[in-house]
Amino acid sequence: MTFDELSATRQIHQEEQALEIKGAILLEFREYISPTIKQTPHKLCGDDRELTLPFSRQRVLLAGRHCGSITLGRENADSATPPPVTHSESKRLTLTRMRIAQGQKIMAGGTGDVRKLFIFTTTQNYFGLVSESWDQPLLYNSPEINNFLDDGNQMLLRVQRSDVGISFSNVIDFADTKDKVLVFFKLRPEVITDQNLHKNILVSSMLESPINSLYQAVRQVFAPMLLKDQEWSRNLDPKLQNLLSELEAGLGIVLRRSDTNLSKLKFKEDDTRGILTPSDEFQFWIERAHRGSKQISKERASYFKELFETIAREFYNLDGLSLLEVVDLVETTRDVVDDVWRQTEHDHYPESRMLHLLDIIGTSGSFGRFVQKKLGTLNLWEDPYYLVKENMKAGISICEQWVTACSHLTGQVWQHYVPHLWKNEKYFPETLDKLGKRLEEVLALRTIHEKLLYFSPASDEKIICLARVFEPFTGLNPVQYNPYTEPLWKAAVSQYEKIIAPVEQKIAGKLKNYISEIQDSPQQLLQAFLKYKELVKRPTVSKELMLERETLLARLMDSVKDFRLDFENRCHGIPGDASGPLSGKNLSEVVNNIVWVRQLELKVDDTIKIAEALLSDLSGFRSFHRSAEDLLDQFKLYEQEQFDDWSRDIQSGFIEANSQIMELDPNDGSLKVHYSDRLVILLREVRQLSAFGFVIPAKIQQVANIAQKFCKQAIILKQVAHFYNSIDQQMIQSQRPMMLQSALAFEQIIKNSKAGRGGKSQVTWDNPKELEGYIQKLQNAAERLATENRRLRKWHITFCEKQQRWKDGLQELRTGLASVEAQGFQASDMHAWKQHWNHQLYKALEHQYQMGLEALNENLPEINIDLTYKQGRLQFKPPFEEIRAKYYREMKRFISIPNQFKGVGDAGDESIFSIMIDRNASGFLTIFSKAEDLFRRLSAVLHQHKEWIVIGQVDMEALVEKHLSTVHDWEKNFKALKIKGKEVERLPSTVKVDCLNINCNPVKTVIDDLIQKLFDVLVLSLKKSIQAHLHEIDTFVTEAMAVLTIMPQSVEEIGNANLQYSKLQERKPEILPLFQEAEDKNRLLRTVAGGGLETISNLKAKWDKFELMMESHQLMIKDQIEVMKGNVKSRLQIYYQELEKFKARWDQLKPGDDVIETGQQNTLDKSAKSIKEKKIEFDDLEVIRKKLVDDCHHFGLEEPNFSLAYSISKDIESCAQIWALYEEFQQGFQEMANEDWITFRTKTYLFEEFLMNWHDRLRKVEEHSVMTVKLQSEVDKYKIAVPILKYVRGEHLSPDHWLDLFRLLGLPKGTSLDKLLFGDLLRVAATIVAKASDLKDLNSRAQGEVTIREALRELDLWGVGAVFTLVDYEDSQSRTIKLIKDWKDIVNQVGDNRCLLQSLKDSPYYKGFEDKVSIWERKLAELDEYLQNLNHIQRKWVYLEPIFGRGALPKEQMRFNRVDEDFRSIMTDIKKDNRVTTLTTHAGIRNSLLTILDQLQRCQKSLNEFLEAWFFKKIFEKRSAFPRFYFIGDDDLLEILGQSTNPSVIQSHLKKLFAGINSVCFDEESKHITAMKSLEGEVVPFKNKVLLSNNVETWLNDLALEMKQTLKELLTECVTAGRSSQGAIDPSFFPSQILCLAEQIKFTEDVENAIKDHSLHQIETQLVNKLEHYTNIDTSSEDPGNTESGILELKLKALILDIIHNIDVVKQLNQVQVHTTEDWAWKKQVRFYMKSDHTCYVQMVDSELQYTYEYQGNAPKLVYTPLTDKCYLTLTQAMKMGLGGNPYGPAGTGKTESVKALGGLLGRQVLVFNCDEGIDVKSMGRIFVGLVKCGAWGCFDEFNRLEESVLSAVSMQIQTIQDALKNHRTVCELLGKEVEINSNSGIFITMNPAGKGYGGRQKLPDNLKQLFRPVAMSRPDNELIAEVILYSEGFKDAKVLGRKLVAIFNLSRELLTPQQHYDWGLRALKTVLRGSGNLLRQLKKTSVKQKVSYYPHPLMFAFMKG
Repeated sequence: MTFDELSATRQIHQEEQALEIKGAILLEFREYISPTIKQTPHKLCGDDRELTLPFSRQRVLLAGRHCGSITLGRENADSATPPPVTHSESKRLTLTRMRIAQGQKIMAGGTGDVRKLFIFTTTQNYFGLVSESWDQPLLYNSPEINNFLDDGNQMLLRVQRSDVGISFSNVIDFADTKDKVLVFFKLRPEVITDQNLHKNILVSSMLESPINSLYQAVRQVFAPMLLKDQEWSRNLDPKLQNLLSELEAGLGIVLRRSDTNLSKLKFKEDDTRGILTPSDEFQFWIERAHRGSKQISKERASYFKELFETIAREFYNLDGLSLLEVVDLVETTRDVVDDVWRQTEHDHYPESRMLHLLDIIGTSGSFGRFVQKKLGTLNLWEDPYYLVKENMKAGISICEQWVTACSHLTGQVWQHYVPHLWKNEKYFPETLDKLGKRLEEVLALRTIHEKLLYFSPASDEKIICLARVFEPFTGLNPVQYNPYTEPLWKAAVSQYEKIIAPVEQKIAGKLKNYISEIQDSPQQLLQAFLKYKELVKRPTVSKELMLERETLLARLMDSVKDFRLDFENRCHGIPGDASGPLSGKNLSEVVNNIVWVRQLELKVDDTIKIAEALLSDLSGFRSFHRSAEDLLDQFKLYEQEQFDDWSRDIQSGFIEANSQIMELDPNDGSLKVHYSDRLVILLREVRQLSAFGFVIPAKIQQVANIAQKFCKQAIILKQVAHFYNSIDQQMIQSQRPMMLQSALAFEQIIKNSKAGRGGKSQVTWDNPKELEGYIQKLQNAAERLATENRRLRKWHITFCEKQQRWKDGLQELRTGLASVEAQGFQASDMHAWKQHWNHQLYKALEHQYQMGLEALNENLPEINIDLTYKQGRLQFKPPFEEIRAKYYREMKRFISIPNQFKGVGDAGDESIFSIMIDRNASGFLTIFSKAEDLFRRLSAVLHQHKEWIVIGQVDMEALVEKHLSTVHDWEKNFKALKIKGKEVERLPSTVKVDCLNINCNPVKTVIDDLIQKLFDVLVLSLKKSIQAHLHEIDTFVTEAMAVLTIMPQSVEEIGNANLQYSKLQERKPEILPLFQEAEDKNRLLRTVAGGGLETISNLKAKWDKFELMMESHQLMIKDQIEVMKGNVKSRLQIYYQELEKFKARWDQLKPGDDVIETGQQNTLDKSAKSIKEKKIEFDDLEVIRKKLVDDCHHFGLEEPNFSLAYSISKDIESCAQIWALYEEFQQGFQEMANEDWITFRTKTYLFEEFLMNWHDRLRKVEEHSVMTVKLQSEVDKYKIAVPILKYVRGEHLSPDHWLDLFRLLGLPKGTSLDKLLFGDLLRVAATIVAKASDLKDLNSRAQGEVTIREALRELDLWGVGAVFTLVDYEDSQSRTIKLIKDWKDIVNQVGDNRCLLQSLKDSPYYKGFEDKVSIWERKLAELDEYLQNLNHIQRKWVYLEPIFGRGALPKEQMRFNRVDEDFRSIMTDIKKDNRVTTLTTHAGIRNSLLTILDQLQRCQKSLNEFLEAWFFKKIFEKRSAFPRFYFIGDDDLLEILGQSTNPSVIQSHLKKLFAGINSVCFDEESKHITAMKSLEGEVVPFKNKVLLSNNVETWLNDLALEMKQTLKELLTECVTAGRSSQGAIDPSFFPSQILCLAEQIKFTEDVENAIKDHSLHQIETQLVNKLEHYTNIDTSSEDPGNTESGILELKLKALILDIIHNIDVVKQLNQVQVHTTEDWAWKKQVRFYMKSDHTCYVQMVDSELQYTYEYQGNAPKLVYTPLTDKCYLTLTQAMKMGLGGNPYGPAGTGKTESVKALGGLLGRQVLVFNCDEGIDVKSMGRIFVGLVKCGAWGCFDEFNRLEESVLSAVSMQIQTIQDALKNHRTVCELLGKEVEINSNSGIFITMNPAGKGYGGRQKLPDNLKQLFRPVAMSRPDNELIAEVILYSEGFKDAKVLGRKLVAIFNLSRELLTPQQHYDWGLRALKTVLRGSGNLLRQLKKTSVKQKVSYYPHPLMFAFMKG
């Protein structure tokens, strides 16, 4: 409903009370409403009666469907005369008005709030609610509605109807999409008023799903508007248009479920929710064909797509079709859906989908909508009758045809179609049928009006004019049929009948006279009644024509008798005979008989319909009807008998698969096909009888299937056989000798019907492939023979035609007629004569026309076509489609010749020649089939040439290179190319296909070019092959000759020459055949190209030269060996001389021991260098010696004496080894000495390692030499200096200190630190050792001064950078003042700095910095004093200002004002300069602060005296209003009360009031609380905002309630989501507490179901998989500040702990083989249940406790152990009995943690109180009051530390509380007052053992013991705890790791000394476990893949200390 309609409704509603209900309305009510009651679905006042409002020109508007709220508005109300109103009617009207007013009052809530009236009215109308649903004031005062209307920030209101009623919400939640949803939302964030109500609210409804709603909105509204509207589409960005189209298409695909690759969509073909139009169905199969997941499904979809393509285009453009075109479309659609249903090639079309398709095509979709739309454009009452009649008949035909088609297909045909039976009831499109009947009524009304006009006298024409007669239908669209418009239509028809009633009486007489004149002729009588059927149906006319109708009935009875007699006479005869059934064309006997009797049925049926329409009220009608029905039954019996006889006569042995397909008759030579004609008839009979609705027997159906399989081939073979048998008749006698050869060739193919290789077997039916090939061969031969015959016949006919004579004769005839007319004869008198000649011309022209049609494809004007080759493919020029179009244009021109032929008649005469086209239309099928055959032959010409151009489509060079290698390959290809060239020459230049002349010269030219190109490629490749051979030979010879020409000069070269010679000998046999290959190819090249390569002869000469060189090579080698023997002796003499020279120089120059002992480093370096040079020189001599030895051995000479060389070599080696040791040491030493000291001073350990390595090495030397002694002394010298090097590192030395160091060491002047090398220090190593004590003192002094200097520098930096953190504070007068924040940090900094200065004084080097330190010491002392005073002042001022600012204590007001002014002045100065140190620079600051502090203390003292009177009363009131205030101190409570709207103050105290809320989130204006936040950072948004107000206890109560309500709703959502997604919930969507609770609820449900189903093992597997999944989740984040990953990690830890426990529970259940849910093993577990009212309960054994939804945050969960289960069981049983629990045992056993954990499981707030001697009875009483009022648990730790007197008094209070809980009382008496008690509260105590080790503990009194159920807490199972915690931290091998870690702790406890700071208990163990988890997460974050060791980390012991 639009806003305007709602406004109009409201306006009428308001005006109704002032409207005087006149008698005219009552008249309408009495006359129209009462008779038609129970005919409309509108309900009034909850009554079961239904009301129809059949007014003709009235409007009925409902101003809301609440009780009695119906407003009747009437147009032209004054035009009618009101009848008198009776007393009862007046009373009923008054009651109605009262009920209307009452409904209005209820709707508006009595306040007149039109905004809510608008919302309620819209909601009521949309959901169709009765008034009683709105009589609840709760809905009117709904906070969601109020928020939406009154809160500008609340933008949305959702209304949803469910089983429990109407619900309102301000958020969208589609948890259940089955419910309808109505959404109100604002355009602007404003408060809704009367003025902007209809401008700022949009209304939207949602059905089924958001996707469907969005899709329909885009498709029906936005896409047409934005894409098709010219203005909008022009202004909209094309990109957005494309996105909108893509959105529409994508949503359609999702709804249609056509894309099976969408993993989230479960695909079902029966799902048709997205199929709203036939086009959607067609698109579905198109998408399935492209997106199907399997090939078989794609093929099936493609098949359906192709079937639907015949109608898809028409349905896409349905609105563009005419009514007559759609009439044809209905028939086509019927055939298509029938084909779809009957197909058997693929899986059947789903029945439900077909039912939906039939529905959307007809009733709810296309045809009905189309008819309404087309007829809606007409004015059915005023447009011309012929136009209305034509369109109405077409519309009626559409409706009737589709209704008939659906009924026939689903009621008869498909129900009897065995391969795919229709299983549902017959589908009948009722709405479409009723629409058709409505159209018939409209047409009947117009027809009646036309007949009335025809018979009416002129005087009555005004009465029945259009405007008056059809006035009742004004404003009523008759084609809009639905149940709501039907009553209005009937009322309008009733008024129409009243209007025409007077005229009917007059017309009846005229019609009677007309009919009486023709009643003697039965045919005319029937036609007259049919012509005026609509008039005869009129009651008045029907009564008047009683006698005539009796006559008609008698005639109809005679007709039925005639039908019966005719049937009885013919039913047993032969079809076609005079005494048999009438015969049809191409019908078998049985089908003919059934068709004949069906025609009789139609005639009888028509007779019955006429009688029912016109004669049903006559007395003789029943007798007639009975007789006609009996005849119809007789007809049906005859049909069944005919079918049964046919079924019995059919035999299956019609065809054998392995028989011959055809053979020649030896008698008459005719060709016969072995395919019975009876099979063709059988196929036709089966198809026709199936269409008649008969069920074909399976045996006959099987025969038909076999026949159908070979039908196509058999038809072709029969055509060929017929052609063969009749070709002699088609030939002209004189032309038969010319066609003898072709006929013999055709006959030869028929005779040789062989298959297989060599033609050894006959072609049979069971070999489809060979059969197809043989048929194709026959067809081609027959086509060639027929083409030749047609060509000869054409020439013959051309010779026989005398066209020119006909033209001349016609002109002569026209001239003769004109001359006769010129002689004076009148044209009118000559008309008959001209017509005679026209008929003669017609006969002649028709004969020629028929002849032309027969050979039209041959006689049309010739069309010239070029066959070309372009772009790699064959093409026609002009293109194929253009040729086709041209041919059909010529054909159309020939067909239309009769239309242009004028004959000899006059110009105005109607031409008789145009009907020639219709008379010969049967020949058009022939010419069209010949045309298609012509184009098939044209395509065949194209295919014939394809094989020639294939070489143009490949890479010839690559092909030749790949396949040709030997000379024979080239020879074979050259020969084949030559043959192909000749074949190309024989290709025809032109091909004649009837009238098409194809020029093949262009393609022949291309083929010639391609062949020539191939030839060139072959020649070129042959040349390349020859050249390759010659190149290989030439390369070999060239390289060989180069090798053979080398003269060897050494033994190695001789060996190498012999080796090369052997290789050449081996390769010669490989190269030699290449010569022959090259010559053969060269010879072929000369043959084909006319010339070869001439380089072969030159290469042969070169080869001969190579042969000679090979033969002389060995002789040359022998000569060379003799020469080389002589050379060896001369070389030996030269070697002796060189060796003696070297010996003399070596003995003289080699270094001695004195050089080593006394030599400096430079001398030693030079000596080492000379040794190396001499060794190299001697090595060269050794090479010569070894060469001489080898040559002597090779040539057989005696080996010389080399003893001198051996002695020299030994001496050099020993000397070189000694000096190599020195070089190695010196090299390592110099590498370190060259390092700069700044870099190397931190690496002196390297030098130390170097010395130690050499020390060890020298110590291991077996024989010491002078060199080793020298090196050992060097090592020892530097080892002494190494420890002292730390004093010269100088990290803390200043430049002055470095200068002192350089002077001390005696380094040369100019030495600087940046250029100082380590070697410089090593050179003064002795000095360093000698001055070690001085260096130590210098280093200490420098380090001390650096420490002081850095400390003072840090102070200076702090003094400049330390500033006060200021915050804005708004005082009681709304003035803003800056206050100091973070006092603790500033004061601590000042204190730390003072301690730092004090420590500097203890330094021995303090004297140099004394002045600066004293200045800072004084400044910091002042700062400390000022800050302490200022802090006290600010705290007191903040506390007192709100009190005095509001005028409290007037006597002290002046004092506070002075203090306030001074304080503000100080804070203003601080604001100007907020540096901390500047506070000391303010003049008189000390006195000012002391004075202000003193005055504030006086003010506070006065205030305290005043407050003492009312303080305790006020505090008690606040704590009573919000019981959680009992748990905080008075100071905190006062601060909260004074700062109730200050977010920062509230945040600091929330953690004391709520268990899990650490802080809350505010909106931008800090006026509402929007979410709660845990200590760990988990944020839980509230479902509803909490408004902050000055009454802190009020909004804190609201906060507590909203916390619980939000968690309750989240639990419901989480459980629902878990059930719908099989437990796969995203942890990020819900808080940790809700996730764990939902997991426990689901676990309980699953286990109990599994126990019932005996499938517990499956539950265990699922839990293990879930554990694996959670432990594999990567929670690491690159952002170290990302709290979401940390929260997710905490959630997973909690879930893992619960799952591990659940796995243990399932294992226990499996072990004890639990079979029922009542078994103890299951009952003793903590079980969680979600009941139907969405409340959560926890059960353990027989105790049931309600979950209270206290937010718990993300605190670590307690690990379940057997001890934990025992504790839980004891505590829950205690609560069931109204008692408390008492876990007792030593420290570290989990007493308090177990109580807290159980409270967390139950959603309780658990408060732990540490008891000591200072707690008194009053304090305990106050705690108890708070606990029982807010339903919290109190856990009193170490309860036995209380004094005995206190214990005694407390026991009385506890007993009172437990007694109230046990008896379920709501109040109890505490501290002398009645206190409300919450049944969820509980009191628990824990105790350590009284005695040694636990001082101050005492035993409880007996009366107190009885109040608590005790449970002994022994040592926990550390291994189990460690395993579970490690699992939760992400360790997969948690069991092994946990066991080893606990073993380490146990060993440490037993082996290490019992120190007080050692702790090996559970707390330390958990600390190590958590630390291990942190280390694991760090490794994951840094992506370091390393195996985590099973051994404890070295830092582990750090966690254990303390």
